Amino acid sequence: MPNTLTINKQLQSLKDRLANEIVEPAWGWGFRVAISVIVPVIASIVSANPNYFWMVIAAETVSIVELKGSAGFRSRLLVAAIIFSILFTFIGSIAAANIWLAVLLMFPIALGCGLMKNLGDWGLGLAINIYLFYLIASAHEVPFPVVKERMYFVALGGLWAMCIGVFSFSFLPQGKPYRRTIGNIWKAVENLMILVANDWDPNSKKSSIRALYLKEKEIRTAIDASLALYGQLYDEKRQQPDQEKKLSYARRCASMASLQIISIANNAVLLFKKPLSEAFILQMHTILKVVEQVSNRMAFYFYTRKEEELLLIQSRLERLSKFREQLYTFEESQLPECERIIRHINRFTNLVELSIKTVSTEKEKLMFSQYSLMQTLNILHPKHLQNNIRQFLNFDNLTLRYALRMAITATLGLGIAQIWFPHHGYWLPLTIIIVSQPFFGATLKKGIERSIGTIAGVILGSLIMLLPYAHITRHFMVLFGATLMIYNLRKNYSWAAFFITIFLIGLLSAENQVSTNILLERVVVTALGAVMAVISGFLLFPSWDKKLLPNYLGKAVIANYKYYQFLMGVREAEQQQKPWVIYKIAAESSNSNAFDSLNRYLTEPKYRANKNIGAAYFTAITYNIRITRELNAYVDEKEAGEASPTINLPSDKLIRQIDDLFQKTITLLKGMPDITIDETGIYPEMSYAAIMVSAQQKINLERLHIELSALYSSLIH
Repeated sequence: MPNTLTINKQLQSLKDRLANEIVEPAWGWGFRVAISVIVPVIASIVSANPNYFWMVIAAETVSIVELKGSAGFRSRLLVAAIIFSILFTFIGSIAAANIWLAVLLMFPIALGCGLMKNLGDWGLGLAINIYLFYLIASAHEVPFPVVKERMYFVALGGLWAMCIGVFSFSFLPQGKPYRRTIGNIWKAVENLMILVANDWDPNSKKSSIRALYLKEKEIRTAIDASLALYGQLYDEKRQQPDQEKKLSYARRCASMASLQIISIANNAVLLFKKPLSEAFILQMHTILKVVEQVSNRMAFYFYTRKEEELLLIQSRLERLSKFREQLYTFEESQLPECERIIRHINRFTNLVELSIKTVSTEKEKLMFSQYSLMQTLNILHPKHLQNNIRQFLNFDNLTLRYALRMAITATLGLGIAQIWFPHHGYWLPLTIIIVSQPFFGATLKKGIERSIGTIAGVILGSLIMLLPYAHITRHFMVLFGATLMIYNLRKNYSWAAFFITIFLIGLLSAENQVSTNILLERVVVTALGAVMAVISGFLLFPSWDKKLLPNYLGKAVIANYKYYQFLMGVREAEQQQKPWVIYKIAAESSNSNAFDSLNRYLTEPKYRANKNIGAAYFTAITYNIRITRELNAYVDEKEAGEASPTINLPSDKLIRQIDDLFQKTITLLKGMPDITIDETGIYPEMSYAAIMVSAQQKINLERLHIELSALYSSLIH
């Protein structure tokens, strides 16, 4: 019999899974794809018309585009998906008459699909429509009158998927997509707080610096995702509806709350190094767990807006206040680190209350009723197309190299497919396009995952089709394959590839096109496509992080220097036009890019030649991250608005010393091989004025000087 502890853990695991379905709407997306696909599948069986196959493919590729953002943004995604589906069905059908024309057209199409990475996740979703329809249409030559019929069914499938998509979000509250991005920030804050609280649990393993930073990166990623969908954080000049202004302010509160948690984590590490009583450790652990619970309930309040969540938040805030008062009975509460933790907890509490006050009184319309007639007509305004074209034509060196590599390899793959696999060889260039990634390590990983998932899917799918009542079974394969494919798309690519294969076997069998030879052919061309994608990552315009990492580090140092100069008043003219958060975002994003580059570098084969380089970069990036933290903590003291004694800090001492050290570090980086420093926007000869700072801000600057000195020393050695 299982003991009580095991049962409790299983129950908690079940609760966490159920709660996570509120956080992650992947099931809803999966069901939308399944419903979009299953109806045309049934229609094809009833009518026995093979052209319904094109309706099925259109329904799948249009519905597979992830719908996020406002109703207008979602509508534009659906319309664009339908247009691309019809257009490239036509282009592919015309090219099918000439094998070499089909191969040559593959290059500009694959190049364009690669550049669509500039548009973000939704751009990649639209790229699926382009290359999938082109590849399938170009593989099946038909007379021109049949092309029109083919386009008709593609349009029919796209419109059906669009109807399902519009229905799926029409009855959502107007602000829910925006609130969900804010809820994601609070959820990321909770994940960081879990690690911080566990460090004070005697029965838990202490978290590493890397683990803590990865949770900080989750917060940065959540904030960036919200900004990408809903504009700048403090863009006061942009005309916003009142509701959007409230949610923008709520996002600001969530962002500022994350600073408090990071500061709590930093001070908790310092405090834990001192001799502490067991009772104090237990009390501190209890307080931090309550902060974690508050973050959790804040996330779910923004996801659901249920009144009971407000009651839970209020009860936890009351508990937090009670436990915080009890903390003062301990002698350790007089330690500076503990005082700072309490101060940040107080600020965290204020931000929670302010965030709730901002949005709790808001009454939301439903999405379908949020636009007037003129606003509805503006959904497809040319300005949106202009902005997208501008993003698409951002010929960043890395993205262009990736797009060229993918285009050349996919074109070669299609040529091979036309010669050796003329009937279903389009899986070869399709696999190349999907597996190819900007960096070699990512390409290798995705190639292995796709090959494993595909082979396993073919084996299981073939066995399922041998079961009795195959005509019924294949419908379930389409339904569950489409749903679970979406659910696993962002979680585990091997499982996603597995369910994609199950879905396609059910789909092809519904058209009586499945056979053992076709399944084996797909395994062969998938494996071949993955191998070609990996080899091209070596040979064609390779992007090795061994060369990219130094520049990422240089950009991170420059971003911190600009941030520092702005906070010290050098950029007074800019302070009237740009908020400090712009520099904060730039610094944190640069640190994140450098850290990601390091992780990729550690997986590269060339890394094994000199492992000491990886350790040196990790040390330098860690120091740079700490510099950003101290700058954030410095400005947080100002943003908190608390009345505290100030002191005059002369410009010719600490402030000037930090500036000189920044310049020495940048000069050192410029002299290193493979590093190109862009000093645009830096004021190297600007004079600093004496400033008034609080005692805590002075401590932050002193720590910044220490971390910067350590960074400079690590680069020398």
